[in-house]
Parts: sequence; structure tokens; C-alpha cells
Amino acid sequence: MKTLFDLREKQDGEIYEAIQNLYDEPLKVVRLGEQSITACIGCWNCWLKTPGRCVMKDQMAESYSNYVNSDTVILLMDTAQGFISHQAKAFLDRTIPHYHPYIEIVDGECHHVARYKCYPDMVFYYDNEGLTNQEEQVIEDYLYRTAYHFRSKAYRIVKEGSLQLRFLESRKAKNQVVAFESIEPMEKLVIYNGSPRRSGSNSALILKQTAEALGDRVEIRDLKEGDKWEAWAETFKSEQHVMFFMPLYVHAMPSHVMAFMEKLQASKGNISFFVQSGFPESSQSHYLEAYFEQLAIRLRRTYMGTAIKGGVEGLQVRPVKAQEKMMAPMVKAIVNLVYEGNFSPENIGQLAKPIRLGMGMQIGFKLLGKRLTNAFFWDKQLKKNHAYEKRFDRPYLSLTKESTTV
Repeated sequence: MKTLFDLREKQDGEIYEAIQNLYDEPLKVVRLGEQSITACIGCWNCWLKTPGRCVMKDQMAESYSNYVNSDTVILLMDTAQGFISHQAKAFLDRTIPHYHPYIEIVDGECHHVARYKCYPDMVFYYDNEGLTNQEEQVIEDYLYRTAYHFRSKAYRIVKEGSLQLRFLESRKAKNQVVAFESIEPMEKLVIYNGSPRRSGSNSALILKQTAEALGDRVEIRDLKEGDKWEAWAETFKSEQHVMFFMPLYVHAMPSHVMAFMEKLQASKGNISFFVQSGFPESSQSHYLEAYFEQLAIRLRRTYMGTAIKGGVEGLQVRPVKAQEKMMAPMVKAIVNLVYEGNFSPENIGQLAKPIRLGMGMQIGFKLLGKRLTNAFFWDKQLKKNHAYEKRFDRPYLSLTKESTTV
């Protein structure tokens, strides 16, 4: 089965027939509009309470079986601010239930273990009108990387006279194409907290420490307060110093952060970014860093840089002193940015280590990872939620698909 998911704002359907001509069997078409996909809130219920099953009750959740049981999924997407739209990003974020919380090491990087035996090829279609060549490459690299992590082959449909199917290949993210800039010390830095979690997020905890260190020289705004977006987008035009602080979601920003960014207009000032992730290696965030460089250019703002810190997911299960020790260099990086007008290269370099897991760390993970990471944390939580026996469930798999993948 081949399924076309139309994630565009204007779903005119004219393109369906042309895409159909690329395939020798009828396409199932699923239209997912703005109200069809609730943004992922990082609740982890699909891992720890209802294994493999999203708790959201929307059209996206009803479409999971179409995704899982297809051999090819075609995603029609809009672009915005030089990246895929928040609607497309929300779709990708919400595919997390199809994978386990458990981790395995692939080429020096952490990957979520597959829940299903096979996954559909991912085919992407979007209009490149209004994109620079660099932005187009950033999007392609990001989509390839997403498919790679999702254990899918990646293709893009492009217009070359007629529609053509092009195989996407691996390219290294263009890390730090745009140099970090320096300015005068900042009188006040506005930081947008991009965590999608309703409360108790790691981002909120780190930014609380940052606010205590900087006092009235920082203002923290929580992007979960959607009713304030219009006002904030307006004040952005006159704010000199702005930072976006967020967790990594499927190699990029959470979808609600992208939704807010779509509202921003080019203006004078500077912009910086801070990405924290559960995976320990910073290479996972390079595809987002590559986009942020281009976003700074698009918004005509001085690019102050992107700080990356991995291994943060276990922050709140540590003793208080250990939490403070982990947060200290992150807080220091932001304090330095405010008081010195730049990110300290040494501090940022230390934060980003390891870029990839070294051989020693990989061997150690293989020897101890299952016992320490899987059993000690994830399995403990599954047992607590009476979901341990269902941890390997494949709730959206049809009997037909299962019989063909055995």
C-alpha cells in the first residue's frame, strides 16, 4: 500500500494525479489539515504507559495504521521561513510511537530501537519557490536524516519538466557555515523557552537557574503560552537581543516553536540559539544548527551562534548537586553571552562534547547500556505503569503486513 499524506495548508488536489503517475498502483490519500495534528507534548506515554500507541485523540492518531502498513508514504508539505512548515514538523514529531525508548548505537550515535520490523519509504514533495539554494540543501539534509533515523529510504519528488523521483543521499550537515558574531554586552536578553512539556521540563529548570544568575538582564517567555504569540511577534521587531532555547525533537525544533518562528519578520538586532538533547552526542543537533544559521540570515539579524548540549534527558533524576553541576556550564554560556556579548568558544566547545561517541564509549554502552539504560530506567517506568508486558506491542500493524514481514 502507498499512502499520500497531504499536510499542506491549501490542499487543492491538482498534484495528486501527477504523483499517481509515478507509481503503478492507486494511492490512498489522507488529508491532514491544521486541526488534524495536535503537536507532540513530550509526555512519553507512547513509550511508558501505552507502548507504541499515542494518547492523542485526533485524525493523526487515526492515520497511524495507514503509515505503518504502507510500503511507501508520500508527504506533501509546505515550507515556511526556509524550512518545513510547523504542520509538517508536527507530523514527523508524532511518529515517535513507532519506535522504542530503548537506545542502540549506530556509527557513533544513539538511535531509538525499531518497534516494527520494517518501515515505509519516505517520499517528500514541497515547492522550492522562495528558498535559497542553501535553505533547500538544509531541508533536504534534514529530511534525509529524519528518514535515516526512521529506518526508511528517502526520496524527493522534484519538478524537472514532469515530476521526477530523486533518491536522497547522506550529506554532512553544513556545521557552522555562518560564523558566530560578537557584539557589545547586552542590557537585556529575551529568551523563548521552546519546551512543549506543560510543566517540569528540563528547559524550564535550566532557564530558572539562568534567570537567577542574570536577574533583570534576562526575560524568559514560555512558548506554550500561545495566546501571547501575536504580541511577542510584534515586540520581536524592536527587541535587540533574542535567544531561542529548546529541546531537540526529531533532529529539529518542536513543531510549536516552528509555528511561532513562522510569525517573525526580518528586523534589526541579533539572535542566538541553545539546543539541549537527551542523546549525549551533539552531532544529532547539527541539522538544526544548519537551519538556524540560515534563519538568522533570513531574519536579517546578527547570528550570535548556536550552543548545543547533549545528555540532558536524565537531568531531573539526578541528586540536586549533580543537577547543578550539569546545568552550570549551560548557564555560564548564556551569562557569558549577556555580559561579554559572545558565546565563549571554549565553553561552547566543551558543551558540545562528545560530537560522536568514541570507540571506548561505544564499547562501554554495549557492555553496560542494556542493563543501565534499558532495564534501570525505561523498564522500571514501564513496570510502574503496569505496561511492561506490553512494551513490544505493535498496535497499528495489520495482520496482512505482519505476515509479509515475518
